[in-house]
Amino acid sequence: MKCREWLREKLGDSGTHLCEDVRAAAREAGFSRAELRQARKEIGVKTFHQFDEDGETQNWFWYLEVRDARKGN
Repeated sequence: MKCREWLREKLGDSGTHLCEDVRAAAREAGFSRAELRQARKEIGVKTFHQFDEDGETQNWFWYLEVRDARKGN
């Protein structure tokens, strides 16, 4: 299985995933950080940085946008 296929399956449409958890799972699956970075670009993974009442946290999250087949995107 290619990294992009693995990543698409991992992220699916189940919301957001902590970046570090995805990276750890990718390592366990045998993918390098470079492969993961390329796969992320190829499938259009979105990211966001978490903030709380004290400001910036160390948490980054990855997700795939849900595509609406009726609109063609």
